[in-house]
Amino acid sequence: MGTGNRSRKSVLLCGTALALSAMFVATGADGARAQEISAIGADVPSDAQLFLEADTVTYDSDRSVVTAAGGVQIDYGDYKVVARNLVYDQKTRRLMVSGDVELQQPDGNRIYADQLDLTDDFRDGFVQALRIETPDNTRFAAASATRADGSVTTFDRGVYTACEACEENPDRPPLWQVKARKIVWDQEAKEIRYYGAQFEFFGAPIAYLPYFQSADPTVKRKSGFLAPSFKSGSDLGYGLRVPYFYALSDDKDFTVAGTYYTKQGFLGEIEYRQAFENGIITLQAAGISQQDRFAFDGDNIVQNGQIIGESPDYANTDRGMVGTKGRFALSEQWVFGWEWLFQSDDNFSNTYDIPGFSDTIHTSEVYLTGLGDQSFFDLRMQEFDYQSTDPLLDDRQPFVRPRFDYERIEQESVLGGEVTFNMNVVSLEREADDLTLICDTTSAIDDGVRQSCVIPNNGYQFNPFFTRHNGLEGDYSRGSADLRWSDVYTLPSGLVLTPTAGLRGDLYTADMQSAGFTNPLYANGNLIDSILNQGAEDIDISGTRGMATAALEARYPYLIQVGGVSHVIEPIAQVIARNDEQDIGLIPNEDSGTFVFNATNLFDLNKFSGYDRIEGGHRANVGLRYSGDLGNDWVVNAVAGQSYHLGGRNSFDEVDLTLVGFNSGLEKDISDYVGLVSLQTPYGLTVGAQGRYDEEDLSLERLDVFSEVSFERVTASVSYSNIAAQPIYGSLDDRSQATASGSLQFAENWTAFAGASYDIENGALIDQNYGIRYADECFSLLVGYRERTDRYSLESDEQTFTFNVGLRTIAEFGQSLNAGGF
Repeated sequence: MGTGNRSRKSVLLCGTALALSAMFVATGADGARAQEISAIGADVPSDAQLFLEADTVTYDSDRSVVTAAGGVQIDYGDYKVVARNLVYDQKTRRLMVSGDVELQQPDGNRIYADQLDLTDDFRDGFVQALRIETPDNTRFAAASATRADGSVTTFDRGVYTACEACEENPDRPPLWQVKARKIVWDQEAKEIRYYGAQFEFFGAPIAYLPYFQSADPTVKRKSGFLAPSFKSGSDLGYGLRVPYFYALSDDKDFTVAGTYYTKQGFLGEIEYRQAFENGIITLQAAGISQQDRFAFDGDNIVQNGQIIGESPDYANTDRGMVGTKGRFALSEQWVFGWEWLFQSDDNFSNTYDIPGFSDTIHTSEVYLTGLGDQSFFDLRMQEFDYQSTDPLLDDRQPFVRPRFDYERIEQESVLGGEVTFNMNVVSLEREADDLTLICDTTSAIDDGVRQSCVIPNNGYQFNPFFTRHNGLEGDYSRGSADLRWSDVYTLPSGLVLTPTAGLRGDLYTADMQSAGFTNPLYANGNLIDSILNQGAEDIDISGTRGMATAALEARYPYLIQVGGVSHVIEPIAQVIARNDEQDIGLIPNEDSGTFVFNATNLFDLNKFSGYDRIEGGHRANVGLRYSGDLGNDWVVNAVAGQSYHLGGRNSFDEVDLTLVGFNSGLEKDISDYVGLVSLQTPYGLTVGAQGRYDEEDLSLERLDVFSEVSFERVTASVSYSNIAAQPIYGSLDDRSQATASGSLQFAENWTAFAGASYDIENGALIDQNYGIRYADECFSLLVGYRERTDRYSLESDEQTFTFNVGLRTIAEFGQSLNAGGF
C-alpha cells in the first residue's frame, strides 16, 4: 500500500471525460499537480479543475482513496465546499465531507450540514442534519436529505420558511414555517411538493394539508392553482373563487378562474397576458347565466307598486364582458396604448367585481402621447362607462371621438420672450341629456322643513326651478388654437414687468337638444295642470369665435432682512384688456362646468377650467404676496387679493347651459376677497388655509383648512371645508365637512391606520375606515373595516371587512366581505 502525507496540501484534480484515474503527485503549499479524475457535472464545464486544500492530505494508492483533514476547502467550477474532513473514494466516485460543512452552489444556494455524501460531479448525494439558504432569503432544514439526478432534493422531516432567524434567539421558531413529513424540491421542474404538511405560526400549528405544492423560490411565474378567495353579496349570495395560472412561456401566460355563487350560479373568467420588448397586452373575458335575476329587484325603479325602470342586473340573464389593455413604448418620446371594456349591459363588471374593470366610472380609451423637450402631444378616443343600476347614468356619459391636445413652448424666440402654442380639438356625442332641476331660494319652509320646492301663490302652488344642463343629447365638435407671447423685464428700481399678448380662435359645430322637464302645477294640494318641457333646449349651430388678449403684470418684491430672518413683500397688479366672450349659452359647455375662485387662480388670464368657456372683458387683478424665511426651516407663505371687472361683458355673470360662474365671487364688478396662508415647520408639520369672503360684509363664502404632519412613525392629515349656500346649484344650505386620516407605526413592522369624513351639517360620518397592517421580510397581514354613508339618506350603503395574509413565496390570500344585506 502506498501513501503520501504532507502538511497543508494544495491538490489539483483535473477533470477528464474518459479517464477515471491516473497518477497522484503531492507537493508543498507552493502549488502541485495531483490525481486526475472524471468529474463532469451538469453545471460544470468539461474541462473544469477541482482544487482541494487542507491542513493534511493522505493518498492511499492501493485503495485509491484520498483523505484530507483540517480546514478543507474545495473549488470545483462555481461550486465551493468548506468542511473539517474529506474522504474521496476514486473507485466508487463518492466524495464524503463532514464537520461544519458548507456547500455553495452555482445558483447561489448555500447548504449547511453535519455530513455531505456526494458523487464527484456534485450532482447526487446524501446529506445529514441539512440546512439550505437560497439567494432570495428562503430556508430549508431537515434531519436528512438525498439528492438525485442533479436537481431533485428530498428532505425527510423537512422544514421550509422564508423568515429570517431571530438574531437574539436563533432557536426560537420563525414567524411562520411549514413542517412536512417529506419535502421534494425539484429544481428542474421549478416546484416544491409537500407531503403531510403542517403550517405553524410562532411554532404553534394552525393548519394541516395532506399535500400541496408551491413554486420554486427562484421562480416568478409557475403554472398552478392560486390562492382561492371568498365572495359575498346580498344579491349574489356566497361564492368561492378558484383561479388557475398557466405560464405558456417566458413572455405569455393566462389565468382562468371559476366562482360559484349560491344565488346566481357559476361565473367563469379568463385573462391572457403577453409581454413584448417594448410593451404588454392583456385580454380578459367573463360570463355568467344568472339563476335568480329577481334577487336584484330591489334596484328597480318602482312607482305606485309598478316597475317603471328595470336595473341592468334585473333585466338580463346571460351576462358577460370582454376587456383589453395594452401599452407600448414606440420610442423614448412616444407611447401608444389602450384600455377598453365591452359588456352585455351597463353594470356587469361592477356587480361581479371583475378585476381591473369594476370601477363605478370606468374610462375606455385608445391613446397616443408624445413628450419632447419643448412640446407635448396627446391624442385619444374615450368612452366613459358609468356602471350603475340606473341605465340612464351611462347613457348620459359622452363618447369622445377624439380629443387632441398639443402644446409647444419656444424660448428666446420672439423679442427675447417666450412663445407658447396650444391646440385642443374635441368631438363627442351623447345618447341622453343630463340636466338638473334646481329649486328657487324662495321655497317655503314649514316647521323648519323645506317643502320640495313648493311655494304658495294666491291658492296655487308652483314648483319654481332653474335648469342646469350638465350635458345635452347629440353631437358637438370644437377646435381651438391659442398663441401667446410673454416676457419678463426687471427695471433698475426692482419693479418686475411681465407683458403678455395672446390670440385665440375657435371653430365649432353643435347639433344637440334636451327635452327639459315636465313641471307640475298644483291648486290646494291637487294637480291641476303640467307645464311641459321647462328648460328644453335645441341647439343647431356652427360658427367661429375669437379672443385677443393684452395684459401687463407688475410686481415689486421688497426684501427685509433682520438677523437670520428674511421677509419678501410683493405687491402685484395685473391689467387685462380683451374683447367680450362670444356665443355664451349658444354653444355647449362640456369641459368648464365647474369653477372655484380662490387665491391660486387669482392671477390666471383665463380662470375657466377648460376650452368651452373663455374669460372675456376687461379686468384688473390686484394682490399682495408674502414669503418669510424665519430660520431653522420655519417658512411662511401668504397671498391675498381681489379682482375687478373694468368693462365689457363679465363672463361670470352670463348664463350658459351649466350656470357656471354664479356664486363664484366673480359675477360682481368687484369680486369677493380671496386669501391663502401656509406655514411649514421643521417638525414635519405643514398647516394652511384659504378662503373667500364677501366683498361687502366679509361674510364667509368658502373656507378650506388643511394640515399635514409626517415625522418619525406618525403621518396624518386633516382638512376642513365650509361652503356657503349656493341655491342656483341646488345647495340651499351651508355645507361643511371635516376629513382626517393618519397612520401610526406603533411597533416594528406594525402600523395602525384610520380615516373619517364627517358631514357637520347633518351630524353624520359619511366615510370611515380603520385597520392594522403588519409587514416584514416574509409575512404580511392587513385587517380593516370601511363604512360609507349616503349623505342624503344618512343610511349606511357600504360596509366592507378586509382580511389579507401574505406568506412570501407560498401564497397571498384574503377576503373583502361586503356586510350589506347580511
